[in-house]
Amino acid sequence: MSNAVRREPQQERSTRRLASFLDAAADLFVEVGFEAATMTAIAERTGASIGTLYHYFPDKLAVASALLSQYVLEIEAHWSPLVAKAHTLTYQQFADLFIECITEFVQHRPAYLKLLAGPTRFRRDPAARRALRVAIADAFRAKNPSLSSEQALLSANVALQIVKGMTNLYTEVTPKEKPQVAAEFKKALTLYLGTILS
Repeated sequence: MSNAVRREPQQERSTRRLASFLDAAADLFVEVGFEAATMTAIAERTGASIGTLYHYFPDKLAVASALLSQYVLEIEAHWSPLVAKAHTLTYQQFADLFIECITEFVQHRPAYLKLLAGPTRFRRDPAARRALRVAIADAFRAKNPSLSSEQALLSANVALQIVKGMTNLYTEVTPKEKPQVAAEFKKALTLYLGTILS
């Protein structure tokens, strides 16, 4: 988050204020979309002055970037226990739980999908992206030791692209259709993992 925030909070009160700005922005992105949300609306929703908001963020893009950085950390924390126990699961169980982790997350953090679907493309830190892929690749190698490091990393990338495809489609469908989308992507991920882990 430090790349998006002008000043990292040093006191608990500042940390709470920063969190309130991010919460307000998340609510606005869900309600009106990224494009229609404004810095003024974010400040008004928190009861802070616009100057205070600009003290933390130079613009709305920085607010969204900080929010996405927070979400990425939360997603990775959500996935970590699953990745750690992957070697004890069947590939079907792993696929189901992997997709369920994402669907649970987006239900609790609907702004994540709004930001992914927006016209602005946000880039993740390459080191963080690689760390996640390596952790998943290591889990795959623990399940199937015959995989080379390169094969496992490629498989981790493919698995994550399947999940990314699901999140992209998730943004386009109605709430009623979301469970069916998740079920179809569970099938796709299960079939794929069956070819590399069984």
